[in-house]
Amino acid sequence: MKKGSIIIITDKINGLKKYILLFLVFLALDQFSKMAIRNLFAKIDMHTIPVFGNFFRLTFVENRGAVFGINPQFGNLTNFIFILLSIIAIFVIIYLFTKSTTSLPRFSFTLILSGAFGNLIDRIIFGRVTDFLDVDFFDFIIDRWYVFNIADSCIVVGVILLIIYYLFVETSAKEEEILEKE
Repeated sequence: MKKGSIIIITDKINGLKKYILLFLVFLALDQFSKMAIRNLFAKIDMHTIPVFGNFFRLTFVENRGAVFGINPQFGNLTNFIFILLSIIAIFVIIYLFTKSTTSLPRFSFTLILSGAFGNLIDRIIFGRVTDFLDVDFFDFIIDRWYVFNIADSCIVVGVILLIIYYLFVETSAKEEEILEKE
């Protein structure tokens, strides 16, 4: 192995450290916030706490279904199916992360991965996901948005960033490369 090869391997490891740290930070924020919400609502006799009037509330929901209120009725198999799908998704995300060479997609995959792990932990430990962020988007599309959590937010932001990257940044770079070859 040449000396230059060792530097490249070291750079890749150091580059991964920041994504691992980000992953751990977002995962910790998600898990600690869910723990705090479970503890808070266990002590009070309320289901919802207004934070900014009716616009933003903390609403304790134990979600046995999926995103946007999707709740398939598979009985006891529902949680197992969601756990299995989450594990498959995590492996796909890790694979896509390793194939990506630029920072925005890697950051996006890190967000998505931390969200997927956060909700997977809930499903394995509790058999459901703790949701608590309740926002009203001024009757935009639906009357009131579904209650969600930090893991869900990480997934959505990560996906939006990937869409922006692949639609505008990567497409623009490929167009420039084509023009340079002509």
